[in-house]
Amino acid sequence: MSSKIKKRARSTNRDREQSQKTNGMDDTTAAERKRDRKLIVKFVSKALEKGPTGLRSDFASMKRFNDFTKMKAFKEAQEHGKNRYKDVGCLDNNRVKLGSPWPHEYIHANYVAVPSNPKRFICTQAPMEKTCADFWFMCLQEKVENIFMLCNLTEKGAKKCFEYYPTEEKDSLVFKEKGNKVTVKYDSSSSFKFRDDTQAKVTKTVLKVEGPEGASLKTTHYHWIDWPDRGVPAADQAILELLDKARASKNPIVVHCSAGIGRTGSVVMIEYVMDQLLNGMSIDESDKILQKIREQRNNSVQTDHQYLFVHQVMLNYFKKKNLLDKETIAFHDGFTAEYSKCVL
Repeated sequence: MSSKIKKRARSTNRDREQSQKTNGMDDTTAAERKRDRKLIVKFVSKALEKGPTGLRSDFASMKRFNDFTKMKAFKEAQEHGKNRYKDVGCLDNNRVKLGSPWPHEYIHANYVAVPSNPKRFICTQAPMEKTCADFWFMCLQEKVENIFMLCNLTEKGAKKCFEYYPTEEKDSLVFKEKGNKVTVKYDSSSSFKFRDDTQAKVTKTVLKVEGPEGASLKTTHYHWIDWPDRGVPAADQAILELLDKARASKNPIVVHCSAGIGRTGSVVMIEYVMDQLLNGMSIDESDKILQKIREQRNNSVQTDHQYLFVHQVMLNYFKKKNLLDKETIAFHDGFTAEYSKCVL
């Protein structure tokens, strides 16, 4: 089956000349589609060969664990109440460090690279009452123009995130940390209008941030309202549209859910695949991609459903872009049917 899928994934299907404009890619020519089909071969062939069952087994073999010898700052911050969860560590090697004039350097956040950008993302925990000022100073310091919030303030009766940004009803919030002050002001908000049909509900809010020494920033906050904790939304093009909007900024995209590893890691993994494709690079096999991400943000992607979601989103995207020939689409349809049963 493996060799058949590889051959079919390489097929150029030259009859398909119709180009579409969709997330992350402009109108494509037949030559560009031929090139892109070659780039996706490894990723597609392995995903379809293994199917959801095999991918779940692969994910189970990639155990999640904390090596606290690589998280010394995280351990030291425990006593100061700066970590939301005791079992969600923050790696030292690439953590974000807060600079002058901030009174301390620690925040539970890591830079995460994609092949074309060493600081494409800042993955962080949801702000706590004690860390809201830290969060906004980080955004000022890193000149963050886009923030993805993938959780709600409360989920299933549990507090998941502090109210860290203003809304129309409360149009200004002030956060302080040892004499330093950050003010966040509401500018505007609207429901994000997706190009493609989707059930995803995302609120787009424009915010103005003012901090120490005259620092200021205008940033766009995207709140995905209905992405379930430890679960997955519909595997449509919604997340790709959001990433497409944010990709224009070369500054880090801040992404958080509650712990900053599950839903957050899923988004990062999708963009890692897209970055390779958009830059004409052969897409790595998914287990290698996840390993690279986890070396930067510990335990990224929490559940096998999230791991499968990444594959389903990308396979659906490849199909939409006419990068799968008819025979490969048949395997894709089988994958989708099995995926639907797995994530119910």
